[in-house]
Amino acid sequence: MVGDSSQSKESTVTTVDCSSIDNGIGLVNSYISKKVNLSHCKAIVISEELAYEGISEYIYTLVNNLEIRPNCNIIISRCKASDYLENSQPTLESVSARYYEFTLNSSEYTGFTENVTLSDFYSDMLSTTSQAHAILGGINTDSTHQDHSDLPPYDTQGSYKADETPIKSETGLENMGIAVFNNDKLVGELTGMESLCHLLVVDKLESATIGVPNPYDTNSVISLYITYAKKPKISVKLINGTPYIECNIKLTGSILSLDENVNYSDSYTLNLIEDYTNSYLQQNIASYLYKTSKKYKSDIGNFGRHVINNYSTWNDWIESDWLDNYKNAFFTVKVDTTLQSSQLYTKL
Repeated sequence: MVGDSSQSKESTVTTVDCSSIDNGIGLVNSYISKKVNLSHCKAIVISEELAYEGISEYIYTLVNNLEIRPNCNIIISRCKASDYLENSQPTLESVSARYYEFTLNSSEYTGFTENVTLSDFYSDMLSTTSQAHAILGGINTDSTHQDHSDLPPYDTQGSYKADETPIKSETGLENMGIAVFNNDKLVGELTGMESLCHLLVVDKLESATIGVPNPYDTNSVISLYITYAKKPKISVKLINGTPYIECNIKLTGSILSLDENVNYSDSYTLNLIEDYTNSYLQQNIASYLYKTSKKYKSDIGNFGRHVINNYSTWNDWIESDWLDNYKNAFFTVKVDTTLQSSQLYTKL
């Protein structure tokens, strides 16, 4: 767990082998000079290895602890939780807890993960309309970097998970992607781009910068700043008991990377780039949806909330077993993007 500290860029990590969280805290209290206080806990880090086994026991215990605030974050680490904490080297922040808080808030302007809290995870774990998910974290080192040179340039940026991006920095921690659960067990992971698609569908994207195929040069990308034009419209129908889900997403944005040989003030050019953007996002969103449905069998998009009103009684809803039926879902995705050039000057 990560809490407040008044020390500049320094923190103390204490590990203990114990039979339960409360027993562990008791043992630590007997060792250190101060009583452990969890009221300023900012993040709860759980190893991927433990998450695959099931973590309901720990989540119930944490939720039941009056000191822990429900808005602390849940991170699933691709390495040992102790290693994740020991490799924390806060930069640009003097207080370690503030470093974690602001780092996790980066999802608001990157879209590469979701800011998932303890209360979010607990509610989804018990829900009959959705499944739980969490932030995916890891330690970024040269040995963990992944080479995606075989992918098209526009697919490279979001193809990474935590600890895979080719970044060299004083900060060793990296949060990218989403850990997908079925009940209380980890069943898979989403990449940064898949996480962005998730945010687009569930109406949680603030803004993001993405790279899309360049219609004038297949070996390059066009960088776009995107945000919502309208709230996404989700429709869920049951056809012979099979879920049919339609996602309509309207975006607005601007072109960030410009080519001197392209007239971005021309309507034809803008329309062409918009078409490429729509096609690119539609393919990626559909891929993300089918991955959660067919591979992970986990409705982390909470689509069940759109169909629960079709049932007249609670028992009818429970008997429909939406969370199991989600694996049979089919999807239609439509993206409508309106772009404008960021040029300061346009041709006369």
